[in-house]
Amino acid sequence: MNKPPKAAIGWGGETEFEKRRGVSSVEVREGYAQVHVSELGQDIVNERLAVLEAITQTGVSLDFLKLTPSGLSFLVRQEEAESIEECLQPLNVKHTVRPDRAIVLVSAVNIRDEEGLLADLVHRAISSAARVDHISDMHDRLLMVVRASDAPQLKECILEAQDAS
Repeated sequence: MNKPPKAAIGWGGETEFEKRRGVSSVEVREGYAQVHVSELGQDIVNERLAVLEAITQTGVSLDFLKLTPSGLSFLVRQEEAESIEECLQPLNVKHTVRPDRAIVLVSAVNIRDEEGLLADLVHRAISSAARVDHISDMHDRLLMVVRASDAPQLKECILEAQDAS
């Protein structure tokens, strides 16, 4: 007598082994502020390290940390932006904090391997009139930092395009 595999017992439904190609979901995460530290001096490496050390002392977690030609940029939770401002003041570094940012996560299996998918999604984001501050990708998702007020419109634009395909 053949027994079903143990993993299948008690599931009561089908097991999905492969996900559909293309965009599978779009999620919006709100409540962020974007910080840009710029115009660091000639000793940019040590100045970046000083900035990061000051932030470490606050205990604030960073997301989307990126090195820029003259400094660095990152996201923090909106409620932690004031702590970042306070820790950067004594360093006398030029910085800006843009509040009310959201992350739009576009999930798609093997997004980098689907010909033209990343380009199409970025094209749609730019065409949606959303202000896109930052774009990054992983093997299974595209992440975009946008004004929180633009996030719902961007999400709908991407979902409508997916429904049409």
